[in-house]
Amino acid sequence: MVIHELSKPNTMKEFYAFLSMMLIISISYGQRLQTPTLSPYTKITQEVGLTEIGLEYARPSAKGRTIFGSLVPFDKIWRTGANASSKITITESVHIGGQKLEAGTYALYTIPGKEEWTVIVHGNTKLRSLAGDGYKPENDIFRFQVKPARTTDFVETFTMQFAALKSNSVQLQLMWEHTIVSIPVEVEVDQKIENQLAEMMQTPDKVPHRTYFEAAQYYLNNGKDLDKTLGFIDTALEKSQNNFRYGLLKSKILYKRGEHKAALVAVNEAHEWAKKAQNANYME
Repeated sequence: MVIHELSKPNTMKEFYAFLSMMLIISISYGQRLQTPTLSPYTKITQEVGLTEIGLEYARPSAKGRTIFGSLVPFDKIWRTGANASSKITITESVHIGGQKLEAGTYALYTIPGKEEWTVIVHGNTKLRSLAGDGYKPENDIFRFQVKPARTTDFVETFTMQFAALKSNSVQLQLMWEHTIVSIPVEVEVDQKIENQLAEMMQTPDKVPHRTYFEAAQYYLNNGKDLDKTLGFIDTALEKSQNNFRYGLLKSKILYKRGEHKAALVAVNEAHEWAKKAQNANYME
């Protein structure tokens, strides 16, 4: 395009036509073709206990290539995905690979090996490439080792996921080709809940019945003191009488204590309360 070769407009009509033409030319030259990303970006989050854990990474595919030991060499640092570094974000402190990690966002690198992988939690989240001298080991938060395992199914696209979810732990899994690596992540739950309860019990009369129910439910599901568990649900029922949901939980607590006859009485009582309230979810 050579603008100076265009004829100069002589009238206002020609002037506006000239501006329209130049705008069209400008737009056409500024347009870019949109095509699919070769390694699509993914962002996932998972609630674990009272903590939220997020992952951001790009997902390359095998496309017939040999991955580990070839496309991804053994014993060399890998950005664990494609494009920018993979990142992990935690809202509260956790233990990952047995080491404590404070709340924040970190880059996640790995060094794949035939028998063992090194996982690197790194403080610089701005790097896109590991080439050159951009990566500095002194910015590592810590490293730890994990053992890879072989999957029977072929994983075409690199995948990071959360598995084996519990109230205080989860496995962060890396999968590609026939390889799976599981990274243990543990969160603090018990002490945080005990701290909350201790503070609330300073003024027990102000604690709502649902809080006592939630405490009983947590204690039961996590193998806590059954005497305390029963005390919580009894207080909940004192504050919210004939509550069929609470009555059903009490029957489960009694059964766990080995008081099977009392558990049967409690579940029948809860059933009658549900019938009077016409709540079909608790009537069967």
